[in-house]
Amino acid sequence: MCRNMKQRGFSLIMAIFLIVVLGGIAVFIGRVSTMQHQSSALDEEGAMAYQAARSGIEWGVYQAIVVSSCVASTSFTLPLIVPTTPVSTVNYTVTVTCTRTPATEGSTVINMYQITATAINASVGRFFVERQLTATVTQ
Repeated sequence: MCRNMKQRGFSLIMAIFLIVVLGGIAVFIGRVSTMQHQSSALDEEGAMAYQAARSGIEWGVYQAIVVSSCVASTSFTLPLIVPTTPVSTVNYTVTVTCTRTPATEGSTVINMYQITATAINASVGRFFVERQLTATVTQ
């Protein structure tokens, strides 16, 4: 009978240990899930910033080649409309700079334009995203 008294309460210790271990695993899974959601949102913001900078490059190339005007610096805001995201979180300010460098080959003058577009997430959100693209075109 004395031997039975020493073993009392062992299952209670094991139950508490299992509850603590399972709780720790649940907290770990919750943190990993949150980090994956934030990483996915940041990746989406980065892709939208890239597309905004690319549209700035296309606008700058159009201005340089078609309009024959190389504006030193221009800024505009692009409200990107994405069906799954609120519009307030996807406004990007795009700054386009253009530098014209004339070059002479024989008797022909060639204008080289270096166009840089920088897109910045203009909203006050959780993430700050900036993408910059540079293109060089000749005419």
